[in-house]
Amino acid sequence: MFAFPSWRWLALWGSLLALHAQAEVLQDPTMPLAGSGSAASVAKEAGLPRLQSVILGSGPALAVLDGQSYRVGQQVNGFRLVGISADSVVLEKAGKRQTLTLFGSKIRM
Repeated sequence: MFAFPSWRWLALWGSLLALHAQAEVLQDPTMPLAGSGSAASVAKEAGLPRLQSVILGSGPALAVLDGQSYRVGQQVNGFRLVGISADSVVLEKAGKRQTLTLFGSKIRM
């Protein structure tokens, strides 16, 4: 077929293998941070609900916890909702307060 010297084939294959070996493995930027799953499991073991959304506007502030919306003063899984801010809520039970945040402390950009 082609009159291509064998040393050129060897050089071609060698350069292709070198390019493959130098390829950078990129991490998915939407993948959860390492260790974030363990914090969620600790929260579930403590009986804490999962904060999914905060709604602030002209009316009373609402927090969506485990798919249900709540206002300050309402009971959530045995906790009393004592505060709602733009990215977190504060729950109280037996005099102890727990803060649930909407996002983890580390956000990738």
